[in-house]
Amino acid sequence: MERPPRRTLGWLVSLGMLGAALGAPLTAAYAQSPSASARAPSPAASACEGGGCDGADAPLPDPKTLPPLPPLEPLPKPAITPDATEELARLLARSTSDDEKTREAARAAIGESRDPALVGPLRAKIQELRESLDRDRAPRILEDARKEAREARKKDKKRAKGASGKKGDDEEKDDWLEFVHAVAPRKDDATWRDLVELLTCVRLLGAIGTTPAVRELIELRANFGEMLRVDLQRQITQLGGKAVPALIEARKHDAQIVQRFAANELDKLGRAIPGEAVGTSDPQELADVLRAFGRTRDVDAVRVALSFANHDRRKVRDAAREAVGAIGEPGRWQLRDAFEDLRGEKPPKSASWDDVARWIFWLYDRGRLAELERAVDAGFELQKKGEHAAAVEKFDVVLARDPLAPRRGEMAPSYLALARATPLAKGSERLALLRKALRLEGAAPPRPVIEAEIAFTEAKLLEEQGRPDAFLLRRAIELDPTHEAAKEALAGFETRVVEPPVSELRWAAAAGVGALSLVVAAILGFWGRRRSPKVTSTSTP
Repeated sequence: MERPPRRTLGWLVSLGMLGAALGAPLTAAYAQSPSASARAPSPAASACEGGGCDGADAPLPDPKTLPPLPPLEPLPKPAITPDATEELARLLARSTSDDEKTREAARAAIGESRDPALVGPLRAKIQELRESLDRDRAPRILEDARKEAREARKKDKKRAKGASGKKGDDEEKDDWLEFVHAVAPRKDDATWRDLVELLTCVRLLGAIGTTPAVRELIELRANFGEMLRVDLQRQITQLGGKAVPALIEARKHDAQIVQRFAANELDKLGRAIPGEAVGTSDPQELADVLRAFGRTRDVDAVRVALSFANHDRRKVRDAAREAVGAIGEPGRWQLRDAFEDLRGEKPPKSASWDDVARWIFWLYDRGRLAELERAVDAGFELQKKGEHAAAVEKFDVVLARDPLAPRRGEMAPSYLALARATPLAKGSERLALLRKALRLEGAAPPRPVIEAEIAFTEAKLLEEQGRPDAFLLRRAIELDPTHEAAKEALAGFETRVVEPPVSELRWAAAAGVGALSLVVAAILGFWGRRRSPKVTSTSTP
């Protein structure tokens, strides 16, 4: 084999050093970029970080014996109820009223209407307006109303000297419904009425702010074109993160105009890529975003979805797994990489993508449940020692992560014992512990025993308020005949005199009345002295 010339070797070494020098900054920049973070699972979201999952070395079970992947349910059509339909009709009637004050009150009521049940009737009403609205005259009415508002604003700025602000500040706060309301309505003007009803529907959908409401809001972009574009952009800007799930779904809309609209709005919100889209602390919003990844079959979101597939909250965990199952075969390589990160070895080549996904979820559940089982065992050990306060702390952690824990009924005695040890002066804490024990299905103490303690606690609280109630004491004894404290309280109920507590507010009121009386008396005395006639002395000649 011939050795390359010395000059050639020198050139190769120089090129290698140059490539290393140029590549280092680019690699560092890529590692800090949002897209790189979007591809990496969140360490906090996984209990099996770094392959340290309990049972990661255990033999893999047959995937057919594991639970099937959760399906992603199709989008339901918003329901229409009679009560919601009547409520919408009342709001629209007030918004299109001839009286200016009624229309102003309607705008305030629209901003406070956040009932999700209105989405169904709003969808039906918008479909009616698509047929009845005059597409030629309605934009002219809207443009005239906006011109009048801009002219009025210019006059106000001239009057207020020194007023400053960016050009777009006022436009971002514009309320088109208020502008159209300011136009003198006519009873026979059907176009004005339809336009007001349409803008009212836009305001209501923005006020509700749920993902189904935002879907209907985005659909207006396809139904009414450029006429409502600016107003829809303003609504989405105000909604912020709440609009992200519906915008992600809209990127796969049938209409290209909606696809471009959704992509632009996501970019403005800074939530265009999967790693940015999940940047929220709201569990419901996060679950909707993950399901949106599944509905659009976004392959780039597989790693992000897997990072939430072991989340503490079941709502988020289920949504992430539904998204992985909905994306399916296109995400097989990301699934195989995630499996290798967990097990330290590649999955069998013959394994299908859904088999790999089942194994990943099995490993997640095994590690999470093992951690909960350790907390449960520690809590029961403390329970046996009589350290119920420490046991309740362990049980609270378990129930917060898994409200349907298998042995939750055995936790009730610690809550009951801690409640009985809590002084009656802390009645609210005592009742909270008792009611939590009552909610635990299959509780070891019979339900009547816990209900008797609740009735006794409520009776003592009423007694401290000066409103004794013998019925609650009798109820406690009826539920638990062995309740000695209730028997003792009922035995002395007739002979004991309960004085209602005098609050500090009553003492302050009495002192205030007395001080006011003294001030009034002083003022009257001083005024009388000033009004008394002066005695003049007369000299005798």
